[in-house]
Amino acid sequence: MKATGQRMWFGQVAIGALCCCLLALVGRLTYIQTQMRPELLKWSLERQTSKIPLPGRRGRLLDRRLRVLAGSHDQSLVFADPALIKDRAETATQVADVLGVPAREILEKLEKARSSRYVVLRRGVDDETVKALQKESLPGIGVTNEPARVYAMGTLAAHVIGYVGAEGTGLEGIELACEKFLRYKPGQRIVYWDSRRKNVVSQDPDGYVAPKDGLDVVLTIDAAIQEILERELAKTVEKFKPQCALGIVMSPKTGEVLALGISPTYDPAAPGKVPAEVRRNRLLTDPVEPGSIFKPFVLVGALQAGLTRPDEVLFCHNGLYVIGKRLLHDHHPYGNLTVEQVITKSSNIGMAILGMRMGNQLMHDTLRALGFGRRTGIDLPGEDNGLLWPVERWQTPYTTTSVPMGHEMAMTPIQLATAFCALVNGGRLPKPYVVAGVVDHSGRVVEDRRPKDEFPQVVDPATAETVKQILVKTVNEGTGKPSALEHWQVLGKTGTAQMPYSPEDRRRLGLKKGLYEPNAYLGSFLAAAPASDPEVVVLVMVRKPDRRIGYYGGTVAAPAVKAILQQVLAYLNVPHDRVKPTTDSTSLATDLRD
Repeated sequence: MKATGQRMWFGQVAIGALCCCLLALVGRLTYIQTQMRPELLKWSLERQTSKIPLPGRRGRLLDRRLRVLAGSHDQSLVFADPALIKDRAETATQVADVLGVPAREILEKLEKARSSRYVVLRRGVDDETVKALQKESLPGIGVTNEPARVYAMGTLAAHVIGYVGAEGTGLEGIELACEKFLRYKPGQRIVYWDSRRKNVVSQDPDGYVAPKDGLDVVLTIDAAIQEILERELAKTVEKFKPQCALGIVMSPKTGEVLALGISPTYDPAAPGKVPAEVRRNRLLTDPVEPGSIFKPFVLVGALQAGLTRPDEVLFCHNGLYVIGKRLLHDHHPYGNLTVEQVITKSSNIGMAILGMRMGNQLMHDTLRALGFGRRTGIDLPGEDNGLLWPVERWQTPYTTTSVPMGHEMAMTPIQLATAFCALVNGGRLPKPYVVAGVVDHSGRVVEDRRPKDEFPQVVDPATAETVKQILVKTVNEGTGKPSALEHWQVLGKTGTAQMPYSPEDRRRLGLKKGLYEPNAYLGSFLAAAPASDPEVVVLVMVRKPDRRIGYYGGTVAAPAVKAILQQVLAYLNVPHDRVKPTTDSTSLATDLRD
């Protein structure tokens, strides 16, 4: 009886213990299903799924006639999901062997991005490499396609277009300036892997987000005119061996930049292959002492204030003018010259006389009104203000006579071209621009970037017309003869200025500020045509040409301007305004600083 009771007691204890265990298991299961469920689901999904980014297409860059300057095409990309890789070192070695890169490079990317589920290992992989990698069937390693930037016309307009970085983000030029329009919004897809994490078995339909492509940007640049400009700049570089040659073609009526270029240029698809100074857009970033192409801008103030007239005769002191301790020279010993001839023959002494008559305040006000000393506002990055000191600093004995000759200040080429537009369009100062608008892929205009307001009247129309006619004579009878055309009347001004040492060179050589570099000159020509109704303004500047070959503006820059105008006016079907053949186009000797 006693044994039977003990057995019953043990049985009850065992049943009780079993019930407790069952209750504990139920509790544990309940806890797992309620409290641990989200974390476990997340853990499971992380090992079964991957989020693969879906890049969209960057917007295109189009010229004014909708020709593609920059677009995109698909290229293969190798990526990794580090969470699916058990042995990173072994996988890095296998991938590196296929890609032909150091294993250390792959391993560093995998180790650096441990928390990421998507690591780009290499872009731009060719088809043979893709096949070899897929044959290896490595867990956590995949291949996808992404759009890559391509420049349909090669190096054309590189200094306008700019370039993008490895991640497809704009770093220079319009690629940078219009990044907010061009960039795409990436999408994604979620995929499920098999048990061995080698193959994708399905895709989560709810995890798909379509990418949104970037918008297209339409430029004012005309690819044909750009090609003309760059071809003539390249010829100039080949002939005169300069540091570089710069050029710009603008519409004086609208402010549109039809072409802008620098030679030598670079490939925007491979910007790292050239030094940074080659990529720099010197037309915007590098102010220069303009020399004698600046004289017409000073003359505007004297004429507008009634301080002179084109037929007034000035005595130019036979080429040597003493002002206090300063000696001013002309390249030729001119005696009496009319004000008109002071420009056509580019007399420094004549301009100094006019400068002293005007005084500093009037000169300064005139130049400020024409936009010097401040940015033009062109829609490209990196524009410099130029250098036009406040009039209070124009107190040296030389300033009043130096400024009329284009010295003691520095202007960017874009400032000079823009101000010249005001001289030939009736006195209105345009705002230069290169972006005409933004459109979507259906052609709908998203943003119209063309100027809506009238340009400010900065020069009296009658004065602007007077200066324009003087510049016509400069081409027909003076220093601008090498630019004369048979069927269109050209107007313009030459310039030759000695170049100061760059800040870098001064520091390197331990030189004082303001010293000029020996045998370093800037030869320039600034012109417009046809004179009856100017359609284009062209500026060409040649930096540091080989002095033994030529360096005067009329020698190195005017012939290039002539060739550019000849082709551009024909391309635009501009009516002829000149019926007589041109006269002798032999280049005239000009002043050293002309």
